[in-house]
Amino acid sequence: MKQFGWVVTISRPRFWPYLAGPWAVGMVTASNSISDFKSSLFWIGFLFFLWPANFFLYGLNDYADGDTDKYNPKKQQYENLYQTNQNTILWIIFALIAVLAGIFICFFPTVESQIVFVIWVLFSTFYSVPPLRFKARLLMDSCSNVLYILPGIMVFLMFEPLANLSWPLVVAAWVWAMGMHLFSALPDIKSDRSAKVKTTAVWLGFKKATLLTMAYYSTAAILCGLYGNIWLGVLAFLCYGMPTTYIYFTKSTESVFLLYKKFPFINLFFGATLFIYVIFKHNLLFS
Repeated sequence: MKQFGWVVTISRPRFWPYLAGPWAVGMVTASNSISDFKSSLFWIGFLFFLWPANFFLYGLNDYADGDTDKYNPKKQQYENLYQTNQNTILWIIFALIAVLAGIFICFFPTVESQIVFVIWVLFSTFYSVPPLRFKARLLMDSCSNVLYILPGIMVFLMFEPLANLSWPLVVAAWVWAMGMHLFSALPDIKSDRSAKVKTTAVWLGFKKATLLTMAYYSTAAILCGLYGNIWLGVLAFLCYGMPTTYIYFTKSTESVFLLYKKFPFINLFFGATLFIYVIFKHNLLFS
């Protein structure tokens, strides 16, 4: 039972919606009717991105981050510090997930969706793992967080052609993901600096990194308002831009961490709002 608890904890349950949510939103944007959600491929993908994908992403992250985590109080207080005696179980589960992923991709109906899945695997792997280790490279640490929106693009391309993809909204989602990453890196500046890991947040410092986070969120909100719905853009700014503005003026890493712990709820609220908005915009309930 103790081992089971560790297996769940390492996958960050509070972050499960970060991959499964975009998958659901991508599906609803590609749907012609609510009955499209009866697709077994959708539910298999939803379950895959709910737990196995998160275990893969965060398990690799914990395995590779021993150099920084030992300096990070967040790992002792808010997240469990990874123990090397867990390696055998970790790699057995990784192998099982790899088999599942190989079977899963075989059922993808389009080449485009398969390509996006491969890109997701590469970014999820090399965000943490050397020699690329994007998390320790300037700007690439945030840019590589595109991996969080790829499940949505993936499922969209299973049901719709590439030509129907809204690139401005893809950019909006990508910039939002970059803001999410940079914001989450603010509490880690001290530990990353101690480990000599030069992230974008370490390079810019707290104040400038917070300003760049505000710029990312504001850009995402503007694009969402222009190419989606003006009120969604306003809501996006209220959910993300306003809290970051507050952090900028308080200049407190403690406030950042307290707000960081609230972001799973903020993201769940905004994602659910977006999901419901698309359902009613395309009248899917009555199609």
